[in-house]
Parts: sequence; structure tokens; C-alpha cells
Amino acid sequence: MAESAVIKVICANNGAMEYEDLVLDIGLNLSSEDGASNIVRNGDNFPVVNVNGKEQVIAKTKVRLCKARDCDGCNNLHLCKFFLYGVCKYRGRQGCRFGHNLRTEHNAQVLRDNNLHELDRRELCTLLLQNDNTLLPPVCFSYNKGTGEFGSCPDQQSCRRLHICERYLRGTCRSGVDCPRSHDFFEPHPLKTLQERGIPNELIGSMFSVYQNIQALKNNSSNTCVNHQTQGAKTSKTPADTPADTPRTPEKTEICMYYIRGTCRHGDRCWKVHSKLPYLWQVRDEKGWSDIANSEEIERDFCDPANVYSGGSPPVHFDTMTRGSAQVRRISTVSSVVQPTFILTTEWAWYWQDEYGNWIQYASSTGGRSASTICSAELEQRYQQDSSALVEFRAGSQTYELSFKDMIQKNKQYNTKKVVRRRPVFVSSVDAQTVRTSKKGPVNRAANFKALPGHWDKSVTPDTGYKKVPLERSTTEFKEILALFRKSMLGFSIRQIERIQNKALWEVFQWQRDLMRKNNGGKNVTEKLLFHGTDSKHNDAICLQNFDWRICGTHGTAYGKGSYFARDAKYSHSYTSSVGMRTMFVCRVLVGNYTKGNSSYLRPPSKDGGDTIFYDSCVDDVYDPSIFVVFEKHQIYPEYLIQYYDDVPVSPVHNYYVPPPPRPTPRPKPQPAPAYSPPIASVPPRSTASDSDSLCVIS
Repeated sequence: MAESAVIKVICANNGAMEYEDLVLDIGLNLSSEDGASNIVRNGDNFPVVNVNGKEQVIAKTKVRLCKARDCDGCNNLHLCKFFLYGVCKYRGRQGCRFGHNLRTEHNAQVLRDNNLHELDRRELCTLLLQNDNTLLPPVCFSYNKGTGEFGSCPDQQSCRRLHICERYLRGTCRSGVDCPRSHDFFEPHPLKTLQERGIPNELIGSMFSVYQNIQALKNNSSNTCVNHQTQGAKTSKTPADTPADTPRTPEKTEICMYYIRGTCRHGDRCWKVHSKLPYLWQVRDEKGWSDIANSEEIERDFCDPANVYSGGSPPVHFDTMTRGSAQVRRISTVSSVVQPTFILTTEWAWYWQDEYGNWIQYASSTGGRSASTICSAELEQRYQQDSSALVEFRAGSQTYELSFKDMIQKNKQYNTKKVVRRRPVFVSSVDAQTVRTSKKGPVNRAANFKALPGHWDKSVTPDTGYKKVPLERSTTEFKEILALFRKSMLGFSIRQIERIQNKALWEVFQWQRDLMRKNNGGKNVTEKLLFHGTDSKHNDAICLQNFDWRICGTHGTAYGKGSYFARDAKYSHSYTSSVGMRTMFVCRVLVGNYTKGNSSYLRPPSKDGGDTIFYDSCVDDVYDPSIFVVFEKHQIYPEYLIQYYDDVPVSPVHNYYVPPPPRPTPRPKPQPAPAYSPPIASVPPRSTASDSDSLCVIS
């Protein structure tokens, strides 16, 4: 694979990827003499940096946008930055002196010379934003010092640097917990600063990853300079210096995904453990870590949450991870929620212990208990994102809080606490061999739930986060969503329809569908495509984390405090931004069994007056519903995002949509003077019901 293809893969993933993810993404198609490791490790365009303890590869380039008015020839791109961002607002009648064509002879040569010729406009935009320091305002470090609304920034409101929390960009801030700094690029000052630089609202949602990459590149450059200075200072080495200068070999703590599938081209140089099972139990002795002979038997015992000890002699104590006085550890493949499409990843199940000592898996309704609204797959997803987080969920009418740090579940009403355990799903050596030799791929107990839709573009679907994929206007998919939109929305033009590909949200949505199907006696659950309009500043949060009615549903609670969805796009239109480009979601919603809503509802009411069987959603009219209220976000998948605007003229200067001026009111035609008639005494008319009705205004 050429260097240009590697650059394209990274830029399509917001300009940076974890090193291991990059290898998994492109390494499968590389020959042994042209490995991804060699390209990345030896390429100047791929600095490998440490971000929150993980190796990340960031796309780097020396190419910039040429700022000269009349350039005879340079090594930079002759391109308009507004065209790079999406649309140039000066290209119309006023004219723009910069280029709007990536494929001119000069630009094509610059792209080829720098291995950027495979990038499309959007990928090139991502690359230049994080490398060309003239495009974006720098972070204001004075704002990040001192106290008060503007920190110690002397320019305060008029500052042209970015007022954003610098620790938030480094990933070391808890995003608002005891921090007065801004953690949202859509807050007034950051938004104004970016807009003044010409950054459109469509790109502001991606600014976090861009600035995070900029920060990482700066840190990497500083570390490189320090290393060079240190090396220059040591002109000679003594034997005592040698051990300190020798880099330590990192300890292997994970099983190699390539070796477990077949072979690993790195051999003994691989930084991961080579094992044919997706787990390995080891004990520490005076020589280091040694494999335990009966790993499979220990693993079988460990997968049962009721076990604290393994069988055999001496046994392994699972809570302390010891065998006698010796320390024990378990090495495994990555979690299945991190790499759901790879074979023999580790599937984790989550359990809580009831008052009788039974271990109940989350989202199951064992023993007549109400099933929790959260399942093992989502808990594992949350755990991988933050292993010290607090997760809130419900079961029946009760609300619970689960602490990953303490592994304790607490009832928020009664304050009762239950122990929680996270254990893997057992895979025997026979199972592992079957998976490796099966032509159908991995034998995964959750395969039906984790299967991605067939029409998704798998090559751009990230393992975490999301990707918005623009639909071609000629496709059936585009035409179906357009027809649904135009059923109630005439006089508007579609700019773009994007499919939202979020693997984690889709998996959880399918788990929820299956759970609802089980609770419905095995019958299929009613599922609808519905509209939701909201302020465009919430779009990225919805695409990443799904709907939160506390943010996106503050305009209406007539049928309950939940997320509102409409059968007709016309209804959702009134909740979109009122100026310029509008956005509206088309969502796949599991409405299930519904009933008439009420403003006092915090969840759907009971079906039988008890505390175990509830409706799935609420509506405005049971017989002809047009508004649906959903209280559980797992019943929602935000599938499409429509960008549209009113059919009105566009201002070429301000780049927003200006309504046409009102038509002048025609003058009344002169009427001939009425013929003279003798005056008649006037009597006030009696008011009638029809007169009274004509004065009513229907809001």
C-alpha cells in the first residue's frame, strides 16, 4: 500500500487514528515487505504520539495554502480557503481571486509531490486545518490562567484567540466538573472567534478533534527538540550511561489479533502476546511472568460470576488475582465492542447479585424481575470509554446508579447497594479452532445484534464515534428519504442528506429491539421512521451520543418529559434553527406499544396498573398518532441528517438566506361617489353568535 493511501485512511478518520486501529484497518491487505508498521514508523508524515496513554498516528504535511495574490510558482496550493471549507461566499457576482479547482496543473502537481493526490476536498480540509497554523485561531493561554469569566486574558471579549479549556483539549479535564473554562465550541466566544476566521457552522462540530491533533503535534515537536538537545549534550557514553539510554521493552499485556487468526508477520518482534486462545493466565515468579498450564480450566471458572476461586490446587483467587502468595494476571484479546468485526475478540458480560445470592445479567428478566434498560453491550461500551464513570439506568420503576470504579450498583430511591461483576463469555479451545477454520467467520453469540446494515459503507465506519456519509442523489436511499420529507414540506430545497454510521449506537439499538421483542412474546416491535428538528449546535452530540431530552426536548413536554418525534417533517421544522441552513434528523424509533401521553409523565404509564408491565412510548392520539414521545434513548437510532433551506434568494456577502421583500400593497381603485339618499336613523346591530365567532383567533 502506498503512503498516499495511508494518508487517506487517517484523514478519513478525522486526521488521527490509534496505531493499532490503523494496522487493523490497512494492514490486512499489505504484503510482508510493505507493512503498515514500516510505512508509519519511518514516514515523516506520520508522527506517532502518546495521547492519554495510547499511541496515535496523526497525519502531517508541509503543504500550506498560498497567500500570495500573484504567485509565479511555489510548493503550496493555489486554493481558496472558503472553497476548502465547503462553499466560497465570494465566488458569485463579487468574484474571488483565489482558486476553486483542486485539479489545476499546479495544484495536481503539489498534491502528487506530497502524496496527497488521493484525498478528496473534505479529507484535504481536515489535513490542512490541523497543519496550516494560519487557518485557525490559536488557543488563548491567558484565558486558561487566573480566575473569572475571561481568566487573565487582557483583551477579554475582544480577544481574537480561542477561549477554550486547554486541559479539555489534552483530555485531562473532566469537562466542566470544577472547571470554569469553556468546553463547547458553540459557546458565544469560541463560536464568534471561529466564525470570524471563516469557519462555517458545519465544521465547528469537528473542531475538538482538529485542536486535539494540533496540540498533540505541538507536544510531539517539543519532545523531539528536547531529545535532540539531550543527545547532542552527550558526546560520549560511559558504560554506566548505556543502560539508561537503552529504551525499555514494553511489557506485553494483550493477545495479538493477527496471530490468533493465523500468523503474525512481526514474529518475535511483535509487541503483543502470541496465543491461539483469546485469553492466557500467567503467574509471576523470579523470572517474570510464566504461563499457567491449565489456563482453559481457570478461564471456564472465571467466566461464572458466582465463582471467587478457580478449581485445582492451588486455586486462583479472582478478587485479589493471586495464587497462594504469587501474583496472577489474565491477558486477553481486545473487547468485542472495540473490534466487533474481528474474530475471537473478548465478549464481556455484566452481572449484579440479588438478595438471594443469584447473579443476574443486565437486561435479562430472570425470576420475574423487571429487565434493566441497559445491557452488557452498552455497559461494556461505556466502560471502554471511561472505566471510572457512573452510569445511570432504570429497571421497572426504580432508578439505579452503577459505579465502574467500585463495581457497586445503588438504588437511588432506597439507597440499597448490590455487587457487580464483569466476566468474559467462555470460549473453549474447540470453539476457537472452529472460529479460525469456519468460512462463515466468527461464531459470535451476539452476531445477530452486532451486524451492521448491508447498505452501510464499512470502509469508513469507525470503531468508536461516528461518520456522516453523504448520499448520492441518484440512489434509491436518497429518493426514499426525500419523498418522506416532501410529504409535508413543500417550498424547501435539500442541500444534502447524510447517513449517520455509529457502530456503538447501532449495536445498542439492536439489543434494545431484541429485548422489546422478548418482552412482547417474541412478536416484532413496531418501528417507525420519524422526524426530529433541533438547533444545529446539538447535531454532533446527537450523532455521537444519541438524544438527550434534557437538551434537545426542552421545547415541549405536553405528552411527557422525553424526546419528541414527528410523523410529518412539517411539525419538526418549527423546532429547527430559524435562520440560514436548517437541519433535521430522520430517526429509526422503536415506538412499540403506545398510549396517550400526559405532561406529568416521566416514563410511559403502566399497562395493568402494576409496577412491571409498561407501555413503550406515548403519543398525541392513539388512533391517528402524529407525535411520539420516547423516554429511553436506546429505542432511537439517528439514521439520517437532512440539510435544507427555504426556496429564497441567497445573500452572496453574508452567506445566509434572505427572504424576498414584501410585495407593495396595491392602491385601491377610485370608486364613484354614491348617489344621494336621505339620512336614516342608525340603530346599533344586535350581536350574534356568528359575529362573536368571527373575532376568535385560532393559535
